[in-house]
Amino acid sequence: MRRPREADVDAVLAYRSRPDVAQYLSAGTWTREHTVSELSLYAATRFDGPGDELVLVVELLETGEVVGEVGLVWLHDDSAEIGYVFNPRFGGKGLATEAVGALLAAALSDWGFVQVVAKTDAANESSRALCERLGMNLVATTLATDGRGVEESTYAVSAAAN
Repeated sequence: MRRPREADVDAVLAYRSRPDVAQYLSAGTWTREHTVSELSLYAATRFDGPGDELVLVVELLETGEVVGEVGLVWLHDDSAEIGYVFNPRFGGKGLATEAVGALLAAALSDWGFVQVVAKTDAANESSRALCERLGMNLVATTLATDGRGVEESTYAVSAAAN
């Protein structure tokens, strides 16, 4: 995992422009221009306090190919929200579990967050299963606040549980 670079645009656009991926994301389908803008922002954003967001691309060690993204949003002094999106072409290999699990562990230990939450479209069974594999507990299912009119499942894990 690393900060994004300009050279990552095509790889990120390959999955961010897919309707089957975008259907579960509040950001919708990305264009090339939007991808360039977002990656530039992600590369420069600080992660020093509440409101900050850290986004890292996930690449294969063997080839350097970008397969997805993981991120943390610093919610409060002691809590964060974890997020992720991966290229379905690389599904079923445990890459998301490994990357999200590593970021979750770092959030709870290295950064010292007391609680980490994940919000996912309730219909996204793969994403819900990932949260459960990582030991996160379902705490609520509510109507999403992003205007898409879908139900959203909120998962949480606390440092005390690890």
